[in-house]
Formats: sequence, structure tokens, C-alpha cells
Amino acid sequence: MAKEKVVCLISGGIDSPVAGALVAKKFDIVPLHFCLYPFAREDSFFLAIKILKGIKGTIGFEKVIAYPLGPILNSITKNDVSKNYTCVLCKRSMFKVAEKICEKEGASAIVTGESLGQKATQTLQNLGATSSGIKFPILRPLLGLDKNEIETISKKLGIWRAHHAGCCYATPRYPTTGTKQEVLDDLFDELGLDIIIERNLKKILEVKTFEEDFEGYLKSMTQN
Repeated sequence: MAKEKVVCLISGGIDSPVAGALVAKKFDIVPLHFCLYPFAREDSFFLAIKILKGIKGTIGFEKVIAYPLGPILNSITKNDVSKNYTCVLCKRSMFKVAEKICEKEGASAIVTGESLGQKATQTLQNLGATSSGIKFPILRPLLGLDKNEIETISKKLGIWRAHHAGCCYATPRYPTTGTKQEVLDDLFDELGLDIIIERNLKKILEVKTFEEDFEGYLKSMTQN
């Protein structure tokens, strides 16, 4: 019997590859990676791709879908009103993109590596606000684990790496940790993020061989 398919948000960090590996025991995984360039260094993207290539044998996916998040972050950061809401707007955008990929790939859920309280987006209130209105269930297998526990699992799975993708330059100094759903909804609509998300679905890169033109893809991120 074929496994159900899920879309798993996988970055170049520690947590999300562990979440993907755990969920892969029960589901077929479609990794979704968000390219932050130019809001992250070029080598962050290359390192994330290297990490994904390294965990392919553990998770057993057929392809990685890379989505350009730069245009969304550009729209968010240009608006002073939304500045402290950058991270929650970004996370809501990720879920909206994942929703589109679920529909395209015939997947039935979204998986993240979120664990409670580790980041500004991972407070209970922000988890609720960013998840609101998403058509598919969001699975968080690491939610109750701390960083040490996640690192231990990563090492046991054989996917631990000492070096990880760098930080996002769009992160505000004081990100909001208690977002009201209605405020997030209003900002999302005001910035027209649904339109930007739809437009940039045309710029998705499907990675199957890990020999794709990644440098060319990054260059295209700075072009309209």
C-alpha cells in the first residue's frame, strides 16, 4: 500500500531535517526549501542544497522543490508598519506556499521542524496565528523537544552536521512574539502577499539530480 505524501519544509538548519526523517517513516516526503537570497548569503543556499543531498538516502525523497522567498521578504521589509511582524508574515507565507505545493503534488499535510519557544514564530500564540487559514494540517513532530534532544536524534539518524546555513538578514531586532490572528491577516492582505506567492510559483526549481544550475537560479532571484 502506497504511503500518503506530505510536504516537508526543510531549511539548512538542524531541526527540519530531523522532522523530515522522523515523518518519512510513515509518509512519502516532498522537501520544500525556501531560498532566502538576497536576504541570506549565497553560500547559505548552497549549503542547504548540500545538506538536502546528504539526507536524501535517509529520507528517500524523489525531488526537492526550491521556492524563491526573496520577493516576499522584500515586500514585507519595505513596509515600516510590518517590520516587527516580518518573521510571522514570512512563516505564514511559507505555509501558503506549502499549501499550493500540497495541491500540486497531491500531498495531504505540511510538516515543519518547529519546536515550542525556540524562535519568535514558535510561541503558542504565533504558532496559532501563522497556521490560521491553512487548508492542510500542519504536523510538528519536534514541538515538545528542546535543542539538545533534537541534536541527539540528529546524530542517531546520522544526519548531524556541525555547519549549518546562515541567518536571515530580514529578521527584525524586536520580532513580535504575541501576534493576533486578525492583525496578521490584515497585514498579509495589505501587502498583497497572496499575489506575490502566486506569481513566484513560476520561479520554482525542482531539484532531482543535484546537478542543476544553482548559480543561475540565484541570479534569477534578483531579476523581475
